[in-house]
Amino acid sequence: MTSATLQRTSATVPPRRRGRAPTKEVKYGLLFALPAIVFFAGFYVYPLLWAGYISLQDWNLLGAPRFVGLANYLRLLSDGEFHNSLAVTFYYTIGTVVPIWVIALGLAMVLNRAFRFRQAFLAAFYLPAVVSLTVWSLVWLLMFNPSFGLLTVFTQPLGLDYVRWLASEDLAMPSLILLSIVKGVPVYMLIYLIGLRGIPDEYYEAARVDGANGVQRFWYVTLPLLRPIMLYVAVISIITAFQVFTPAYLLTQGGPGSATRVLPLFVYQHAFQYFEMGYASAASIVLFLLLMVLTIVQFRLLRSRT
Repeated sequence: MTSATLQRTSATVPPRRRGRAPTKEVKYGLLFALPAIVFFAGFYVYPLLWAGYISLQDWNLLGAPRFVGLANYLRLLSDGEFHNSLAVTFYYTIGTVVPIWVIALGLAMVLNRAFRFRQAFLAAFYLPAVVSLTVWSLVWLLMFNPSFGLLTVFTQPLGLDYVRWLASEDLAMPSLILLSIVKGVPVYMLIYLIGLRGIPDEYYEAARVDGANGVQRFWYVTLPLLRPIMLYVAVISIITAFQVFTPAYLLTQGGPGSATRVLPLFVYQHAFQYFEMGYASAASIVLFLLLMVLTIVQFRLLRSRT
């Protein structure tokens, strides 16, 4: 190729732009998103970075922080109470989210069908979701009363008088799990119901034409099309369960013993009762990393099948 040809070719090729200026839509989009970005940075990113910094310090909230490096994390590795809180948190999470997934999906499939008084049943099932968790916990505190609580209606006919629900190491955590299931099912039931409403009826009609029964339609039509909703429910419910604090604090204070001392309560006690902010921050960072790993695993397991 001659030099003249090269000059003509280079003349016809437009020069590359180093950068493209943002359009008006992008500018307005960033402007409207700015309050949310500031809120997220101020109430999520900054506290997370500050907790990471404090986790490397020895600080009792009164004096100046003293740098100790990874000493707080090494202490967590050998702390039996931390290991117990981690096990209790997993116990609560598994005992809560698995029944919620099953019961919420079952109720959503029932309420997705047309029948008389369906709206009334939907409103009745969703009622616990509109009650604040603090009020809900106090109501259940009365229900768990061994003398006059509502649950005595079910235990007395069985010959079980004065059942100490919250004072027994064997019953305290199942009591919190029961409270959380009744509170959480309506929320995820509505999410599942929205997902079921989004599945076109044509898929079910085609499955009926092919001779699929109810179980086969559920397995091969409903579940695959509902998988994005299931991913959302799985991630949000597990994160919520790992962050449980109010019921354990109001009903049991982590007792009896350490039977209900979940990890957020462990962090709270070491931070504001024992004034070990560095140690509490290290535990909160471990909780954050644990939730991040579990979320990534869930995304990989469910997204790989979509």
